[in-house]
Amino acid sequence: MKSSDKRLQTIFDLLLLMALFWLVRYWNSGHFGLYEDDLTIIPGAFQRSFGSLIEFIYSYIIHLYGHARPLSDSFIYLFSWLGWRMAGLWGPYLIGYAITAVNIGLFYWLIRRVSDRSLALLSGLAFVLYAADTTQVFLTHSLGLQPSVLLILLAMHSYLSGWWILSYGLAFIVLFGYELPFVLFAAVPLFKPVWNKRLLKELILHILVMGFMLAGIFVFRSYLGESRVAGLTLKQLAITPLLHMVQGPLVSLGTFALRPVQTLQSLNPEVTLAILVVFVVLALALWRLDLSSAPGLRVLWQQIRSRESLPAPIKMLGRMAGTGTALLVLAYPLTFTVRAYAISGRDTRVHAAGVAGAAILVGCAAYFLLMLAHGRWRWVVNLLLAFFFALMAGYGFVIQNDYVHAWQLQKQFWAELLPLVPDAGAGTIILVDRAALTDTRQIGANYWNLPRILMQLYDFPADMQSVPVVHRLETGWKNSLLGADNLIQVNAVTTYSVPDYYGEFDPSRVILIQAEDGRLVRRETVTLYGREYTLKMPSKPVLPNLPHGFLYSLLLAP
Repeated sequence: MKSSDKRLQTIFDLLLLMALFWLVRYWNSGHFGLYEDDLTIIPGAFQRSFGSLIEFIYSYIIHLYGHARPLSDSFIYLFSWLGWRMAGLWGPYLIGYAITAVNIGLFYWLIRRVSDRSLALLSGLAFVLYAADTTQVFLTHSLGLQPSVLLILLAMHSYLSGWWILSYGLAFIVLFGYELPFVLFAAVPLFKPVWNKRLLKELILHILVMGFMLAGIFVFRSYLGESRVAGLTLKQLAITPLLHMVQGPLVSLGTFALRPVQTLQSLNPEVTLAILVVFVVLALALWRLDLSSAPGLRVLWQQIRSRESLPAPIKMLGRMAGTGTALLVLAYPLTFTVRAYAISGRDTRVHAAGVAGAAILVGCAAYFLLMLAHGRWRWVVNLLLAFFFALMAGYGFVIQNDYVHAWQLQKQFWAELLPLVPDAGAGTIILVDRAALTDTRQIGANYWNLPRILMQLYDFPADMQSVPVVHRLETGWKNSLLGADNLIQVNAVTTYSVPDYYGEFDPSRVILIQAEDGRLVRRETVTLYGREYTLKMPSKPVLPNLPHGFLYSLLLAP
């Protein structure tokens, strides 16, 4: 094949993969908002001047803030700031897409340089449609985690190009960002086409270098007293990685069977249309793959029975499947803070680094099926694979709908709440019954981060010592809300909230919000243990007299 034809194929594949990723993750991004951790960091980034931003990032890095991995939050601040000035709230999503699109291109080219175009495209499709991790569009991750994936992919390309110093330097930088993908770099020698004793020696030396870097960072963070490291026991350090290296890959691969079922359970006109469009496009794209050099099932079986040497495509698949397995297992040793069996919500970030290994394994399985199919069976397998990938694409719209709905729920909640609590002033605690809130599956709406919202909706006086705070009550809160001396307890048992705002409060400072006939209502009393307690009575308005904060225009503007 001419080099110009190969370039055209590569361009076509990359455009297909990036367009598909936009469709399945960002099609509705103009209706996305801010969620959970976003609301802590990103509004502050939006409001900074360029000089203040650079000064802040410099200080953040120098002082090793952010659990001694300052680059992650620094990326979020920088890209949020750039995105806001480029296109408002949609801007950070455009940058998040661009970062992940670069990762898609780097991954595709990584597989292309060590195998062939067909496996690169099939693995690229699995990479794009990977849905064990449902947080790709969550700004805190697309702007803070995906740059670490990008650095590791660049490190892998550098290593395979013989630029070892650069490759180790890029990998080491990841340990000061979102470190989860770091261990993937341990498998990079396996991408080499010949596996022999020389490669084994290279692999051992490579792992020793990586182990030295990882141990150095662990000692450094322990010396700093970083809680996520210092708080780990020897038992956790020994058992958790091993447990997660078993659980994580099973869940990661299992979602390729689960998500199509969930798609069919969530069909609506938009999801159905997306499935049909993707099915048609991929059926045509897969049919054009050239697998003419691959043996059919009968030939392969005869070679196995006669103990002949396996054909090159089978050897390549075996090598790539082994590499994919190693990458998938190595995606989980550093996942200490989140359960490895998560399949919904923000906790699915535990699977973020599993995308490369899982994509290669799914790509190998699809390649093998297409390789064995000839004649009319090639059409059958082609259509089945296209339908499978189309259902995976449909689940991307299920995720997007949750993000859109979660932002709408936040706007609706604050629009209903604020007229009920105009007198919320210094020291006021607003407790919202969990039963009055609607939850979404894949991202939190009106969730643990509620305490940080009201103070960004209004500009409270600088001398106000205790601004009003909103908390989300936990299920069964009535059994634990009353503490000693008849004080209201706000803690991890009674609320799902930010620990910085825990405490005990006189009922006269507390506002209770519940639901009645589908609407929020304010209670003036609450009955606890058979006794009625009077809560804060309505008084002179405070909030309507305050200037609006930055979030007001995002959450409450028409």
